[in-house]
Amino acid sequence: MNMPEERRVVVPSSLTSLDEIYTFLQESLDFPSYFGRNLNALWDCATSDITNPVCVVWPKRWDSGNPYLWWKALPVLNVLQEAAEENERLRIEMGG
Repeated sequence: MNMPEERRVVVPSSLTSLDEIYTFLQESLDFPSYFGRNLNALWDCATSDITNPVCVVWPKRWDSGNPYLWWKALPVLNVLQEAAEENERLRIEMGG
């Protein structure tokens, strides 16, 4: 049985808060409605609920004007990268 083609999910650099990032990931990666919108919940969903191949393209910089968003979002990226090591269907790529 062949695995489905990898889907690309590009995280918009225009997002302005962690809340928007979690909302985008929940909707784009089809996380369940009970997704807790925190790092532990992200780990759980990214390692168990992603069943079809997906590449999350993470922005190298944010256009929101919030100088702290990059630092606040870094733990989210780290969890996704660690989850990708556990889940062969998840791949993380740095975008432009």
